[in-house]
Amino acid sequence: MIKLVSFATLTAVVVVLFLGIDGLYFEPSPGSFLSEDDPELMAFSRVAREFGDTGTVMVVLNSSGLSLEKLKEVTQKIDGLDWVNTVASVFDAVELGKLNLLTLQIPKTEYVYQSGEKLVLNMDILNDPFYRDLIISSDGEYYGVLITVASGNEFKSGSNILSLKATLKELGINEYRLIGESVANSTTFRSIMDLTFVYPPFIFLAIFTVYMVKFRRISLALLTLVPPAGAAVLVVGIMGLIKTQINSLTVMIPSFIVIIGSAYGMHFLSRFQENCAKQENPIRRTIHEERVPILFSALTTMAGFSSYILLDMRAFRDMGILVCVGIFSSAVFTLIILPGLVSTKWCASVVLTASPVEISPKIRKALMWVIVVMSAISPLLIMTIPMNIDQYAFFKENSEIRRNAEKMKEAFGWLTNYTLMITPKSGGKLAITGEQASQLVDFQKELEALEGISKVLSPVDISRQTNIPLPLLIRVLDNTGVLGSATSLMISQRAMRINLFSPTSDSLSAEKLKDSVKELIARYPLLDEKFDFTLAGTTLIWKSVNSSVVSNQIQSLVVSFALILLLLFTIFKSVKSTFIATIPIALTTLFNFIFMALFRISLSISTALISGMLMGLVIDYAIHFTIWLRRFGDPERAYHQTAAAIFTNGLSLIAGFSVLLLTPLLLYVDVAKLMVSGLAVGMTFTLILLPEIAARRWKKDKLQGDA
Repeated sequence: MIKLVSFATLTAVVVVLFLGIDGLYFEPSPGSFLSEDDPELMAFSRVAREFGDTGTVMVVLNSSGLSLEKLKEVTQKIDGLDWVNTVASVFDAVELGKLNLLTLQIPKTEYVYQSGEKLVLNMDILNDPFYRDLIISSDGEYYGVLITVASGNEFKSGSNILSLKATLKELGINEYRLIGESVANSTTFRSIMDLTFVYPPFIFLAIFTVYMVKFRRISLALLTLVPPAGAAVLVVGIMGLIKTQINSLTVMIPSFIVIIGSAYGMHFLSRFQENCAKQENPIRRTIHEERVPILFSALTTMAGFSSYILLDMRAFRDMGILVCVGIFSSAVFTLIILPGLVSTKWCASVVLTASPVEISPKIRKALMWVIVVMSAISPLLIMTIPMNIDQYAFFKENSEIRRNAEKMKEAFGWLTNYTLMITPKSGGKLAITGEQASQLVDFQKELEALEGISKVLSPVDISRQTNIPLPLLIRVLDNTGVLGSATSLMISQRAMRINLFSPTSDSLSAEKLKDSVKELIARYPLLDEKFDFTLAGTTLIWKSVNSSVVSNQIQSLVVSFALILLLLFTIFKSVKSTFIATIPIALTTLFNFIFMALFRISLSISTALISGMLMGLVIDYAIHFTIWLRRFGDPERAYHQTAAAIFTNGLSLIAGFSVLLLTPLLLYVDVAKLMVSGLAVGMTFTLILLPEIAARRWKKDKLQGDA
């Protein structure tokens, strides 16, 4: 019967996976972390609706060895891709003359012209501020092909960039650099796919190795991974059934379930070994003895994650709910599936774990002093934690996208771009008076002088170049499209667009720029009274994500700690026992922030999870020790009873998270660094600090009793 239940459960899990697998979809963009009514997302959407594009991709090509004929073929092929809105290159560059007042036409001379059978580029383009550092570098060494992504394709970065690369390869273009938010999203998408399909086997192998050393039996080491693997498969199926976005945060859910849930199988099989040695009914006895500790362990870990359910970021809520489902399923599967897979025949070859190593008093004392010193200086260290998000800093320094970003900044002087859209408050078509035009000219001059702005592009630049009054120019541009593809970069029937180019791509710079633009607009009341100004850009969306992460980190810490305190008091019904059990998690949380400061790790999407996770994991060790301390009334016996299990559990978690150190995304490398260091510290505090504190209290209570 037990075996039947085990195999029926595994079959049901596989069925859920197949039912939900078609519903899985990946979303690497920052918008996946915010609600639809987020101000930055709404601003981005307004610009997209007006101009028909949702971001840019820059193709940087070395001009030496690349003929203009080949470049023209490249631009034409790219323009034919279904996700492309417009393509701007040197073939769109024109030198404008004076306006013909009779025809309202602006004479133009193309910078690329035919000379015999060959295309030639007039190098006077390098003196044209409109095109310089936009579609050609200031030294002429690099061509830029500026692509705007058509509205509706913003969530297809992976396939978009793959099709672009395939097009370039088909044309024989092997040396190029791609940069832009879609490129960053595409690279993130590949990392998400790797974390979904490539790294789990390595996580399995790392945990299996630890348990192989402990159990010295392949069968037992493999069985520890069956319940968490089943739980992870179940949750992936559920994610597909309920259409959960798989983003750079939720992609870690299956890995977390496997890493954390393997501990329950280890505890079950360790107890099974002990019961085998006693030659008692080992399977039923193990179920009876382990069901309460395993379920309590799952509940305390879930308490650390459940705080995310109350937060306002959807990705965090999804993470909290699904990890809790996975952890609880892993605990239940341990009690349902493992009994049907183990055999009493294995009892004949059981090898019991050796006694734990004794910790010398000198080491305990040294650790106490380290804790005191680090706790004392922690406020100074915590104040230095970076509160910044940079989409390019998610990748390792030697990665292709980081190298491309540096080259882009070096060659063109900018890395990210913003849109400042100007629309009439009254609605309708855009119309500008002479006085408003004069103020717009002054306004743009001040924009160009702002810190963090390397280039500004708008109809004002054309007005300066042609001496055509801005009100008339807007009408001409709208009617003639004299600038070709570049027209949509600046104007539509209802809006004017000022393009701001910046060499910085981090959220703090974006926030500073937005504040500066707001202050500047306030200094032009005539414009502010008649027009709505909308500043939009992907970097501003990351700024909004950063703000949400900081506030969510504070909320999750408070809620996690409160839930764990409540759960501990419910278990122990003793203030003293609750206080003792919370010491390791309080110190581990503190040291997590200390490590963030020492490793220079920013408070970001992924690292905001760490404190709650560590609380939920480290409290298991403390509960394990405290339960046996209350049972024996002797810290020494409690240590000997629990040390081996705590050490093995901690080592398996460390091994599992260490695999993430190999990922190309620094996002996950930072998670690995903090989890490995936090788990090591939490395990050390539990094994060294808790017995020391308990021993001192025990001696004090004994002396008071004797007195």
